Amino acid sequence: MFRAVGFLIILWGLSKLFNSFAAFDVALVEVFRAVELSAQQTQASIERLREED
Repeated sequence: MFRAVGFLIILWGLSKLFNSFAAFDVALVEVFRAVELSAQQTQASIERLREED
């Protein structure tokens, strides 16, 4: 009985851990999208400055 309760507690803890991994993955993807957008904007600004010269 005690092993079964312990096993359920471990399963519950792992499910919480994996949910946090999924949230971390989503947040990391969004950070990379923001960095990519920033790099594209910077590149466009540099190209505009080169065209003005």
